[in-house]
Amino acid sequence: MVTRQLTLTQGDITLLPLDNGALVNPSNTGMILGSGIGEAITRRAGPFIQQTLHMKRSELPKNRLQSGRAIETEAGQLSAENLIHVSILGPNDVDKRLISDCILNAYDLAEDLEVEKLAFPPLGVDLANFPMPDFLDLFARITAEELPRSDHLEHVILCCEDEPDFEEAREYCETHGDDLPEAIELDINQTGMGPGLM
Repeated sequence: MVTRQLTLTQGDITLLPLDNGALVNPSNTGMILGSGIGEAITRRAGPFIQQTLHMKRSELPKNRLQSGRAIETEAGQLSAENLIHVSILGPNDVDKRLISDCILNAYDLAEDLEVEKLAFPPLGVDLANFPMPDFLDLFARITAEELPRSDHLEHVILCCEDEPDFEEAREYCETHGDDLPEAIELDINQTGMGPGLM
């Protein structure tokens, strides 16, 4: 049995070492890099990322990325190979179905890109005030299904920027970690330097 790794950590997701990996950016239907992770991406990856997103957007119906969908760009000066932008803010309500679609489409796109590492922030939690417990339930359920059957992904990281979010996620993992399939090894490391992140 091939073992995959799931790491919970805290810090700036744009600083994670993600060689041959991808970083998930919670975005909007207009694919504008705004505050939070988007701002950090602009600062650290380079301004051309926004220009690339404008070009990608011009190829989409109505110049918008449909809510729940995902699109990739290069990651510029970040250590990741790719950025996976998921559309959260837009005309649709940010509910469980939309966040589920974002997580699933990020996994599908990561598989298409054949990356080995995939880093998620808590999608919608800071951007749209989506409840952290609901995100954790969705993320754990989908990851338990998608990660073991991936042909390429070896390591998924959930990175919480804020300590309260990290502590809530840690408590969730400690309570529900045994529900994960045997094929997934869980690592909780607040410093961002756990196994596979060195």
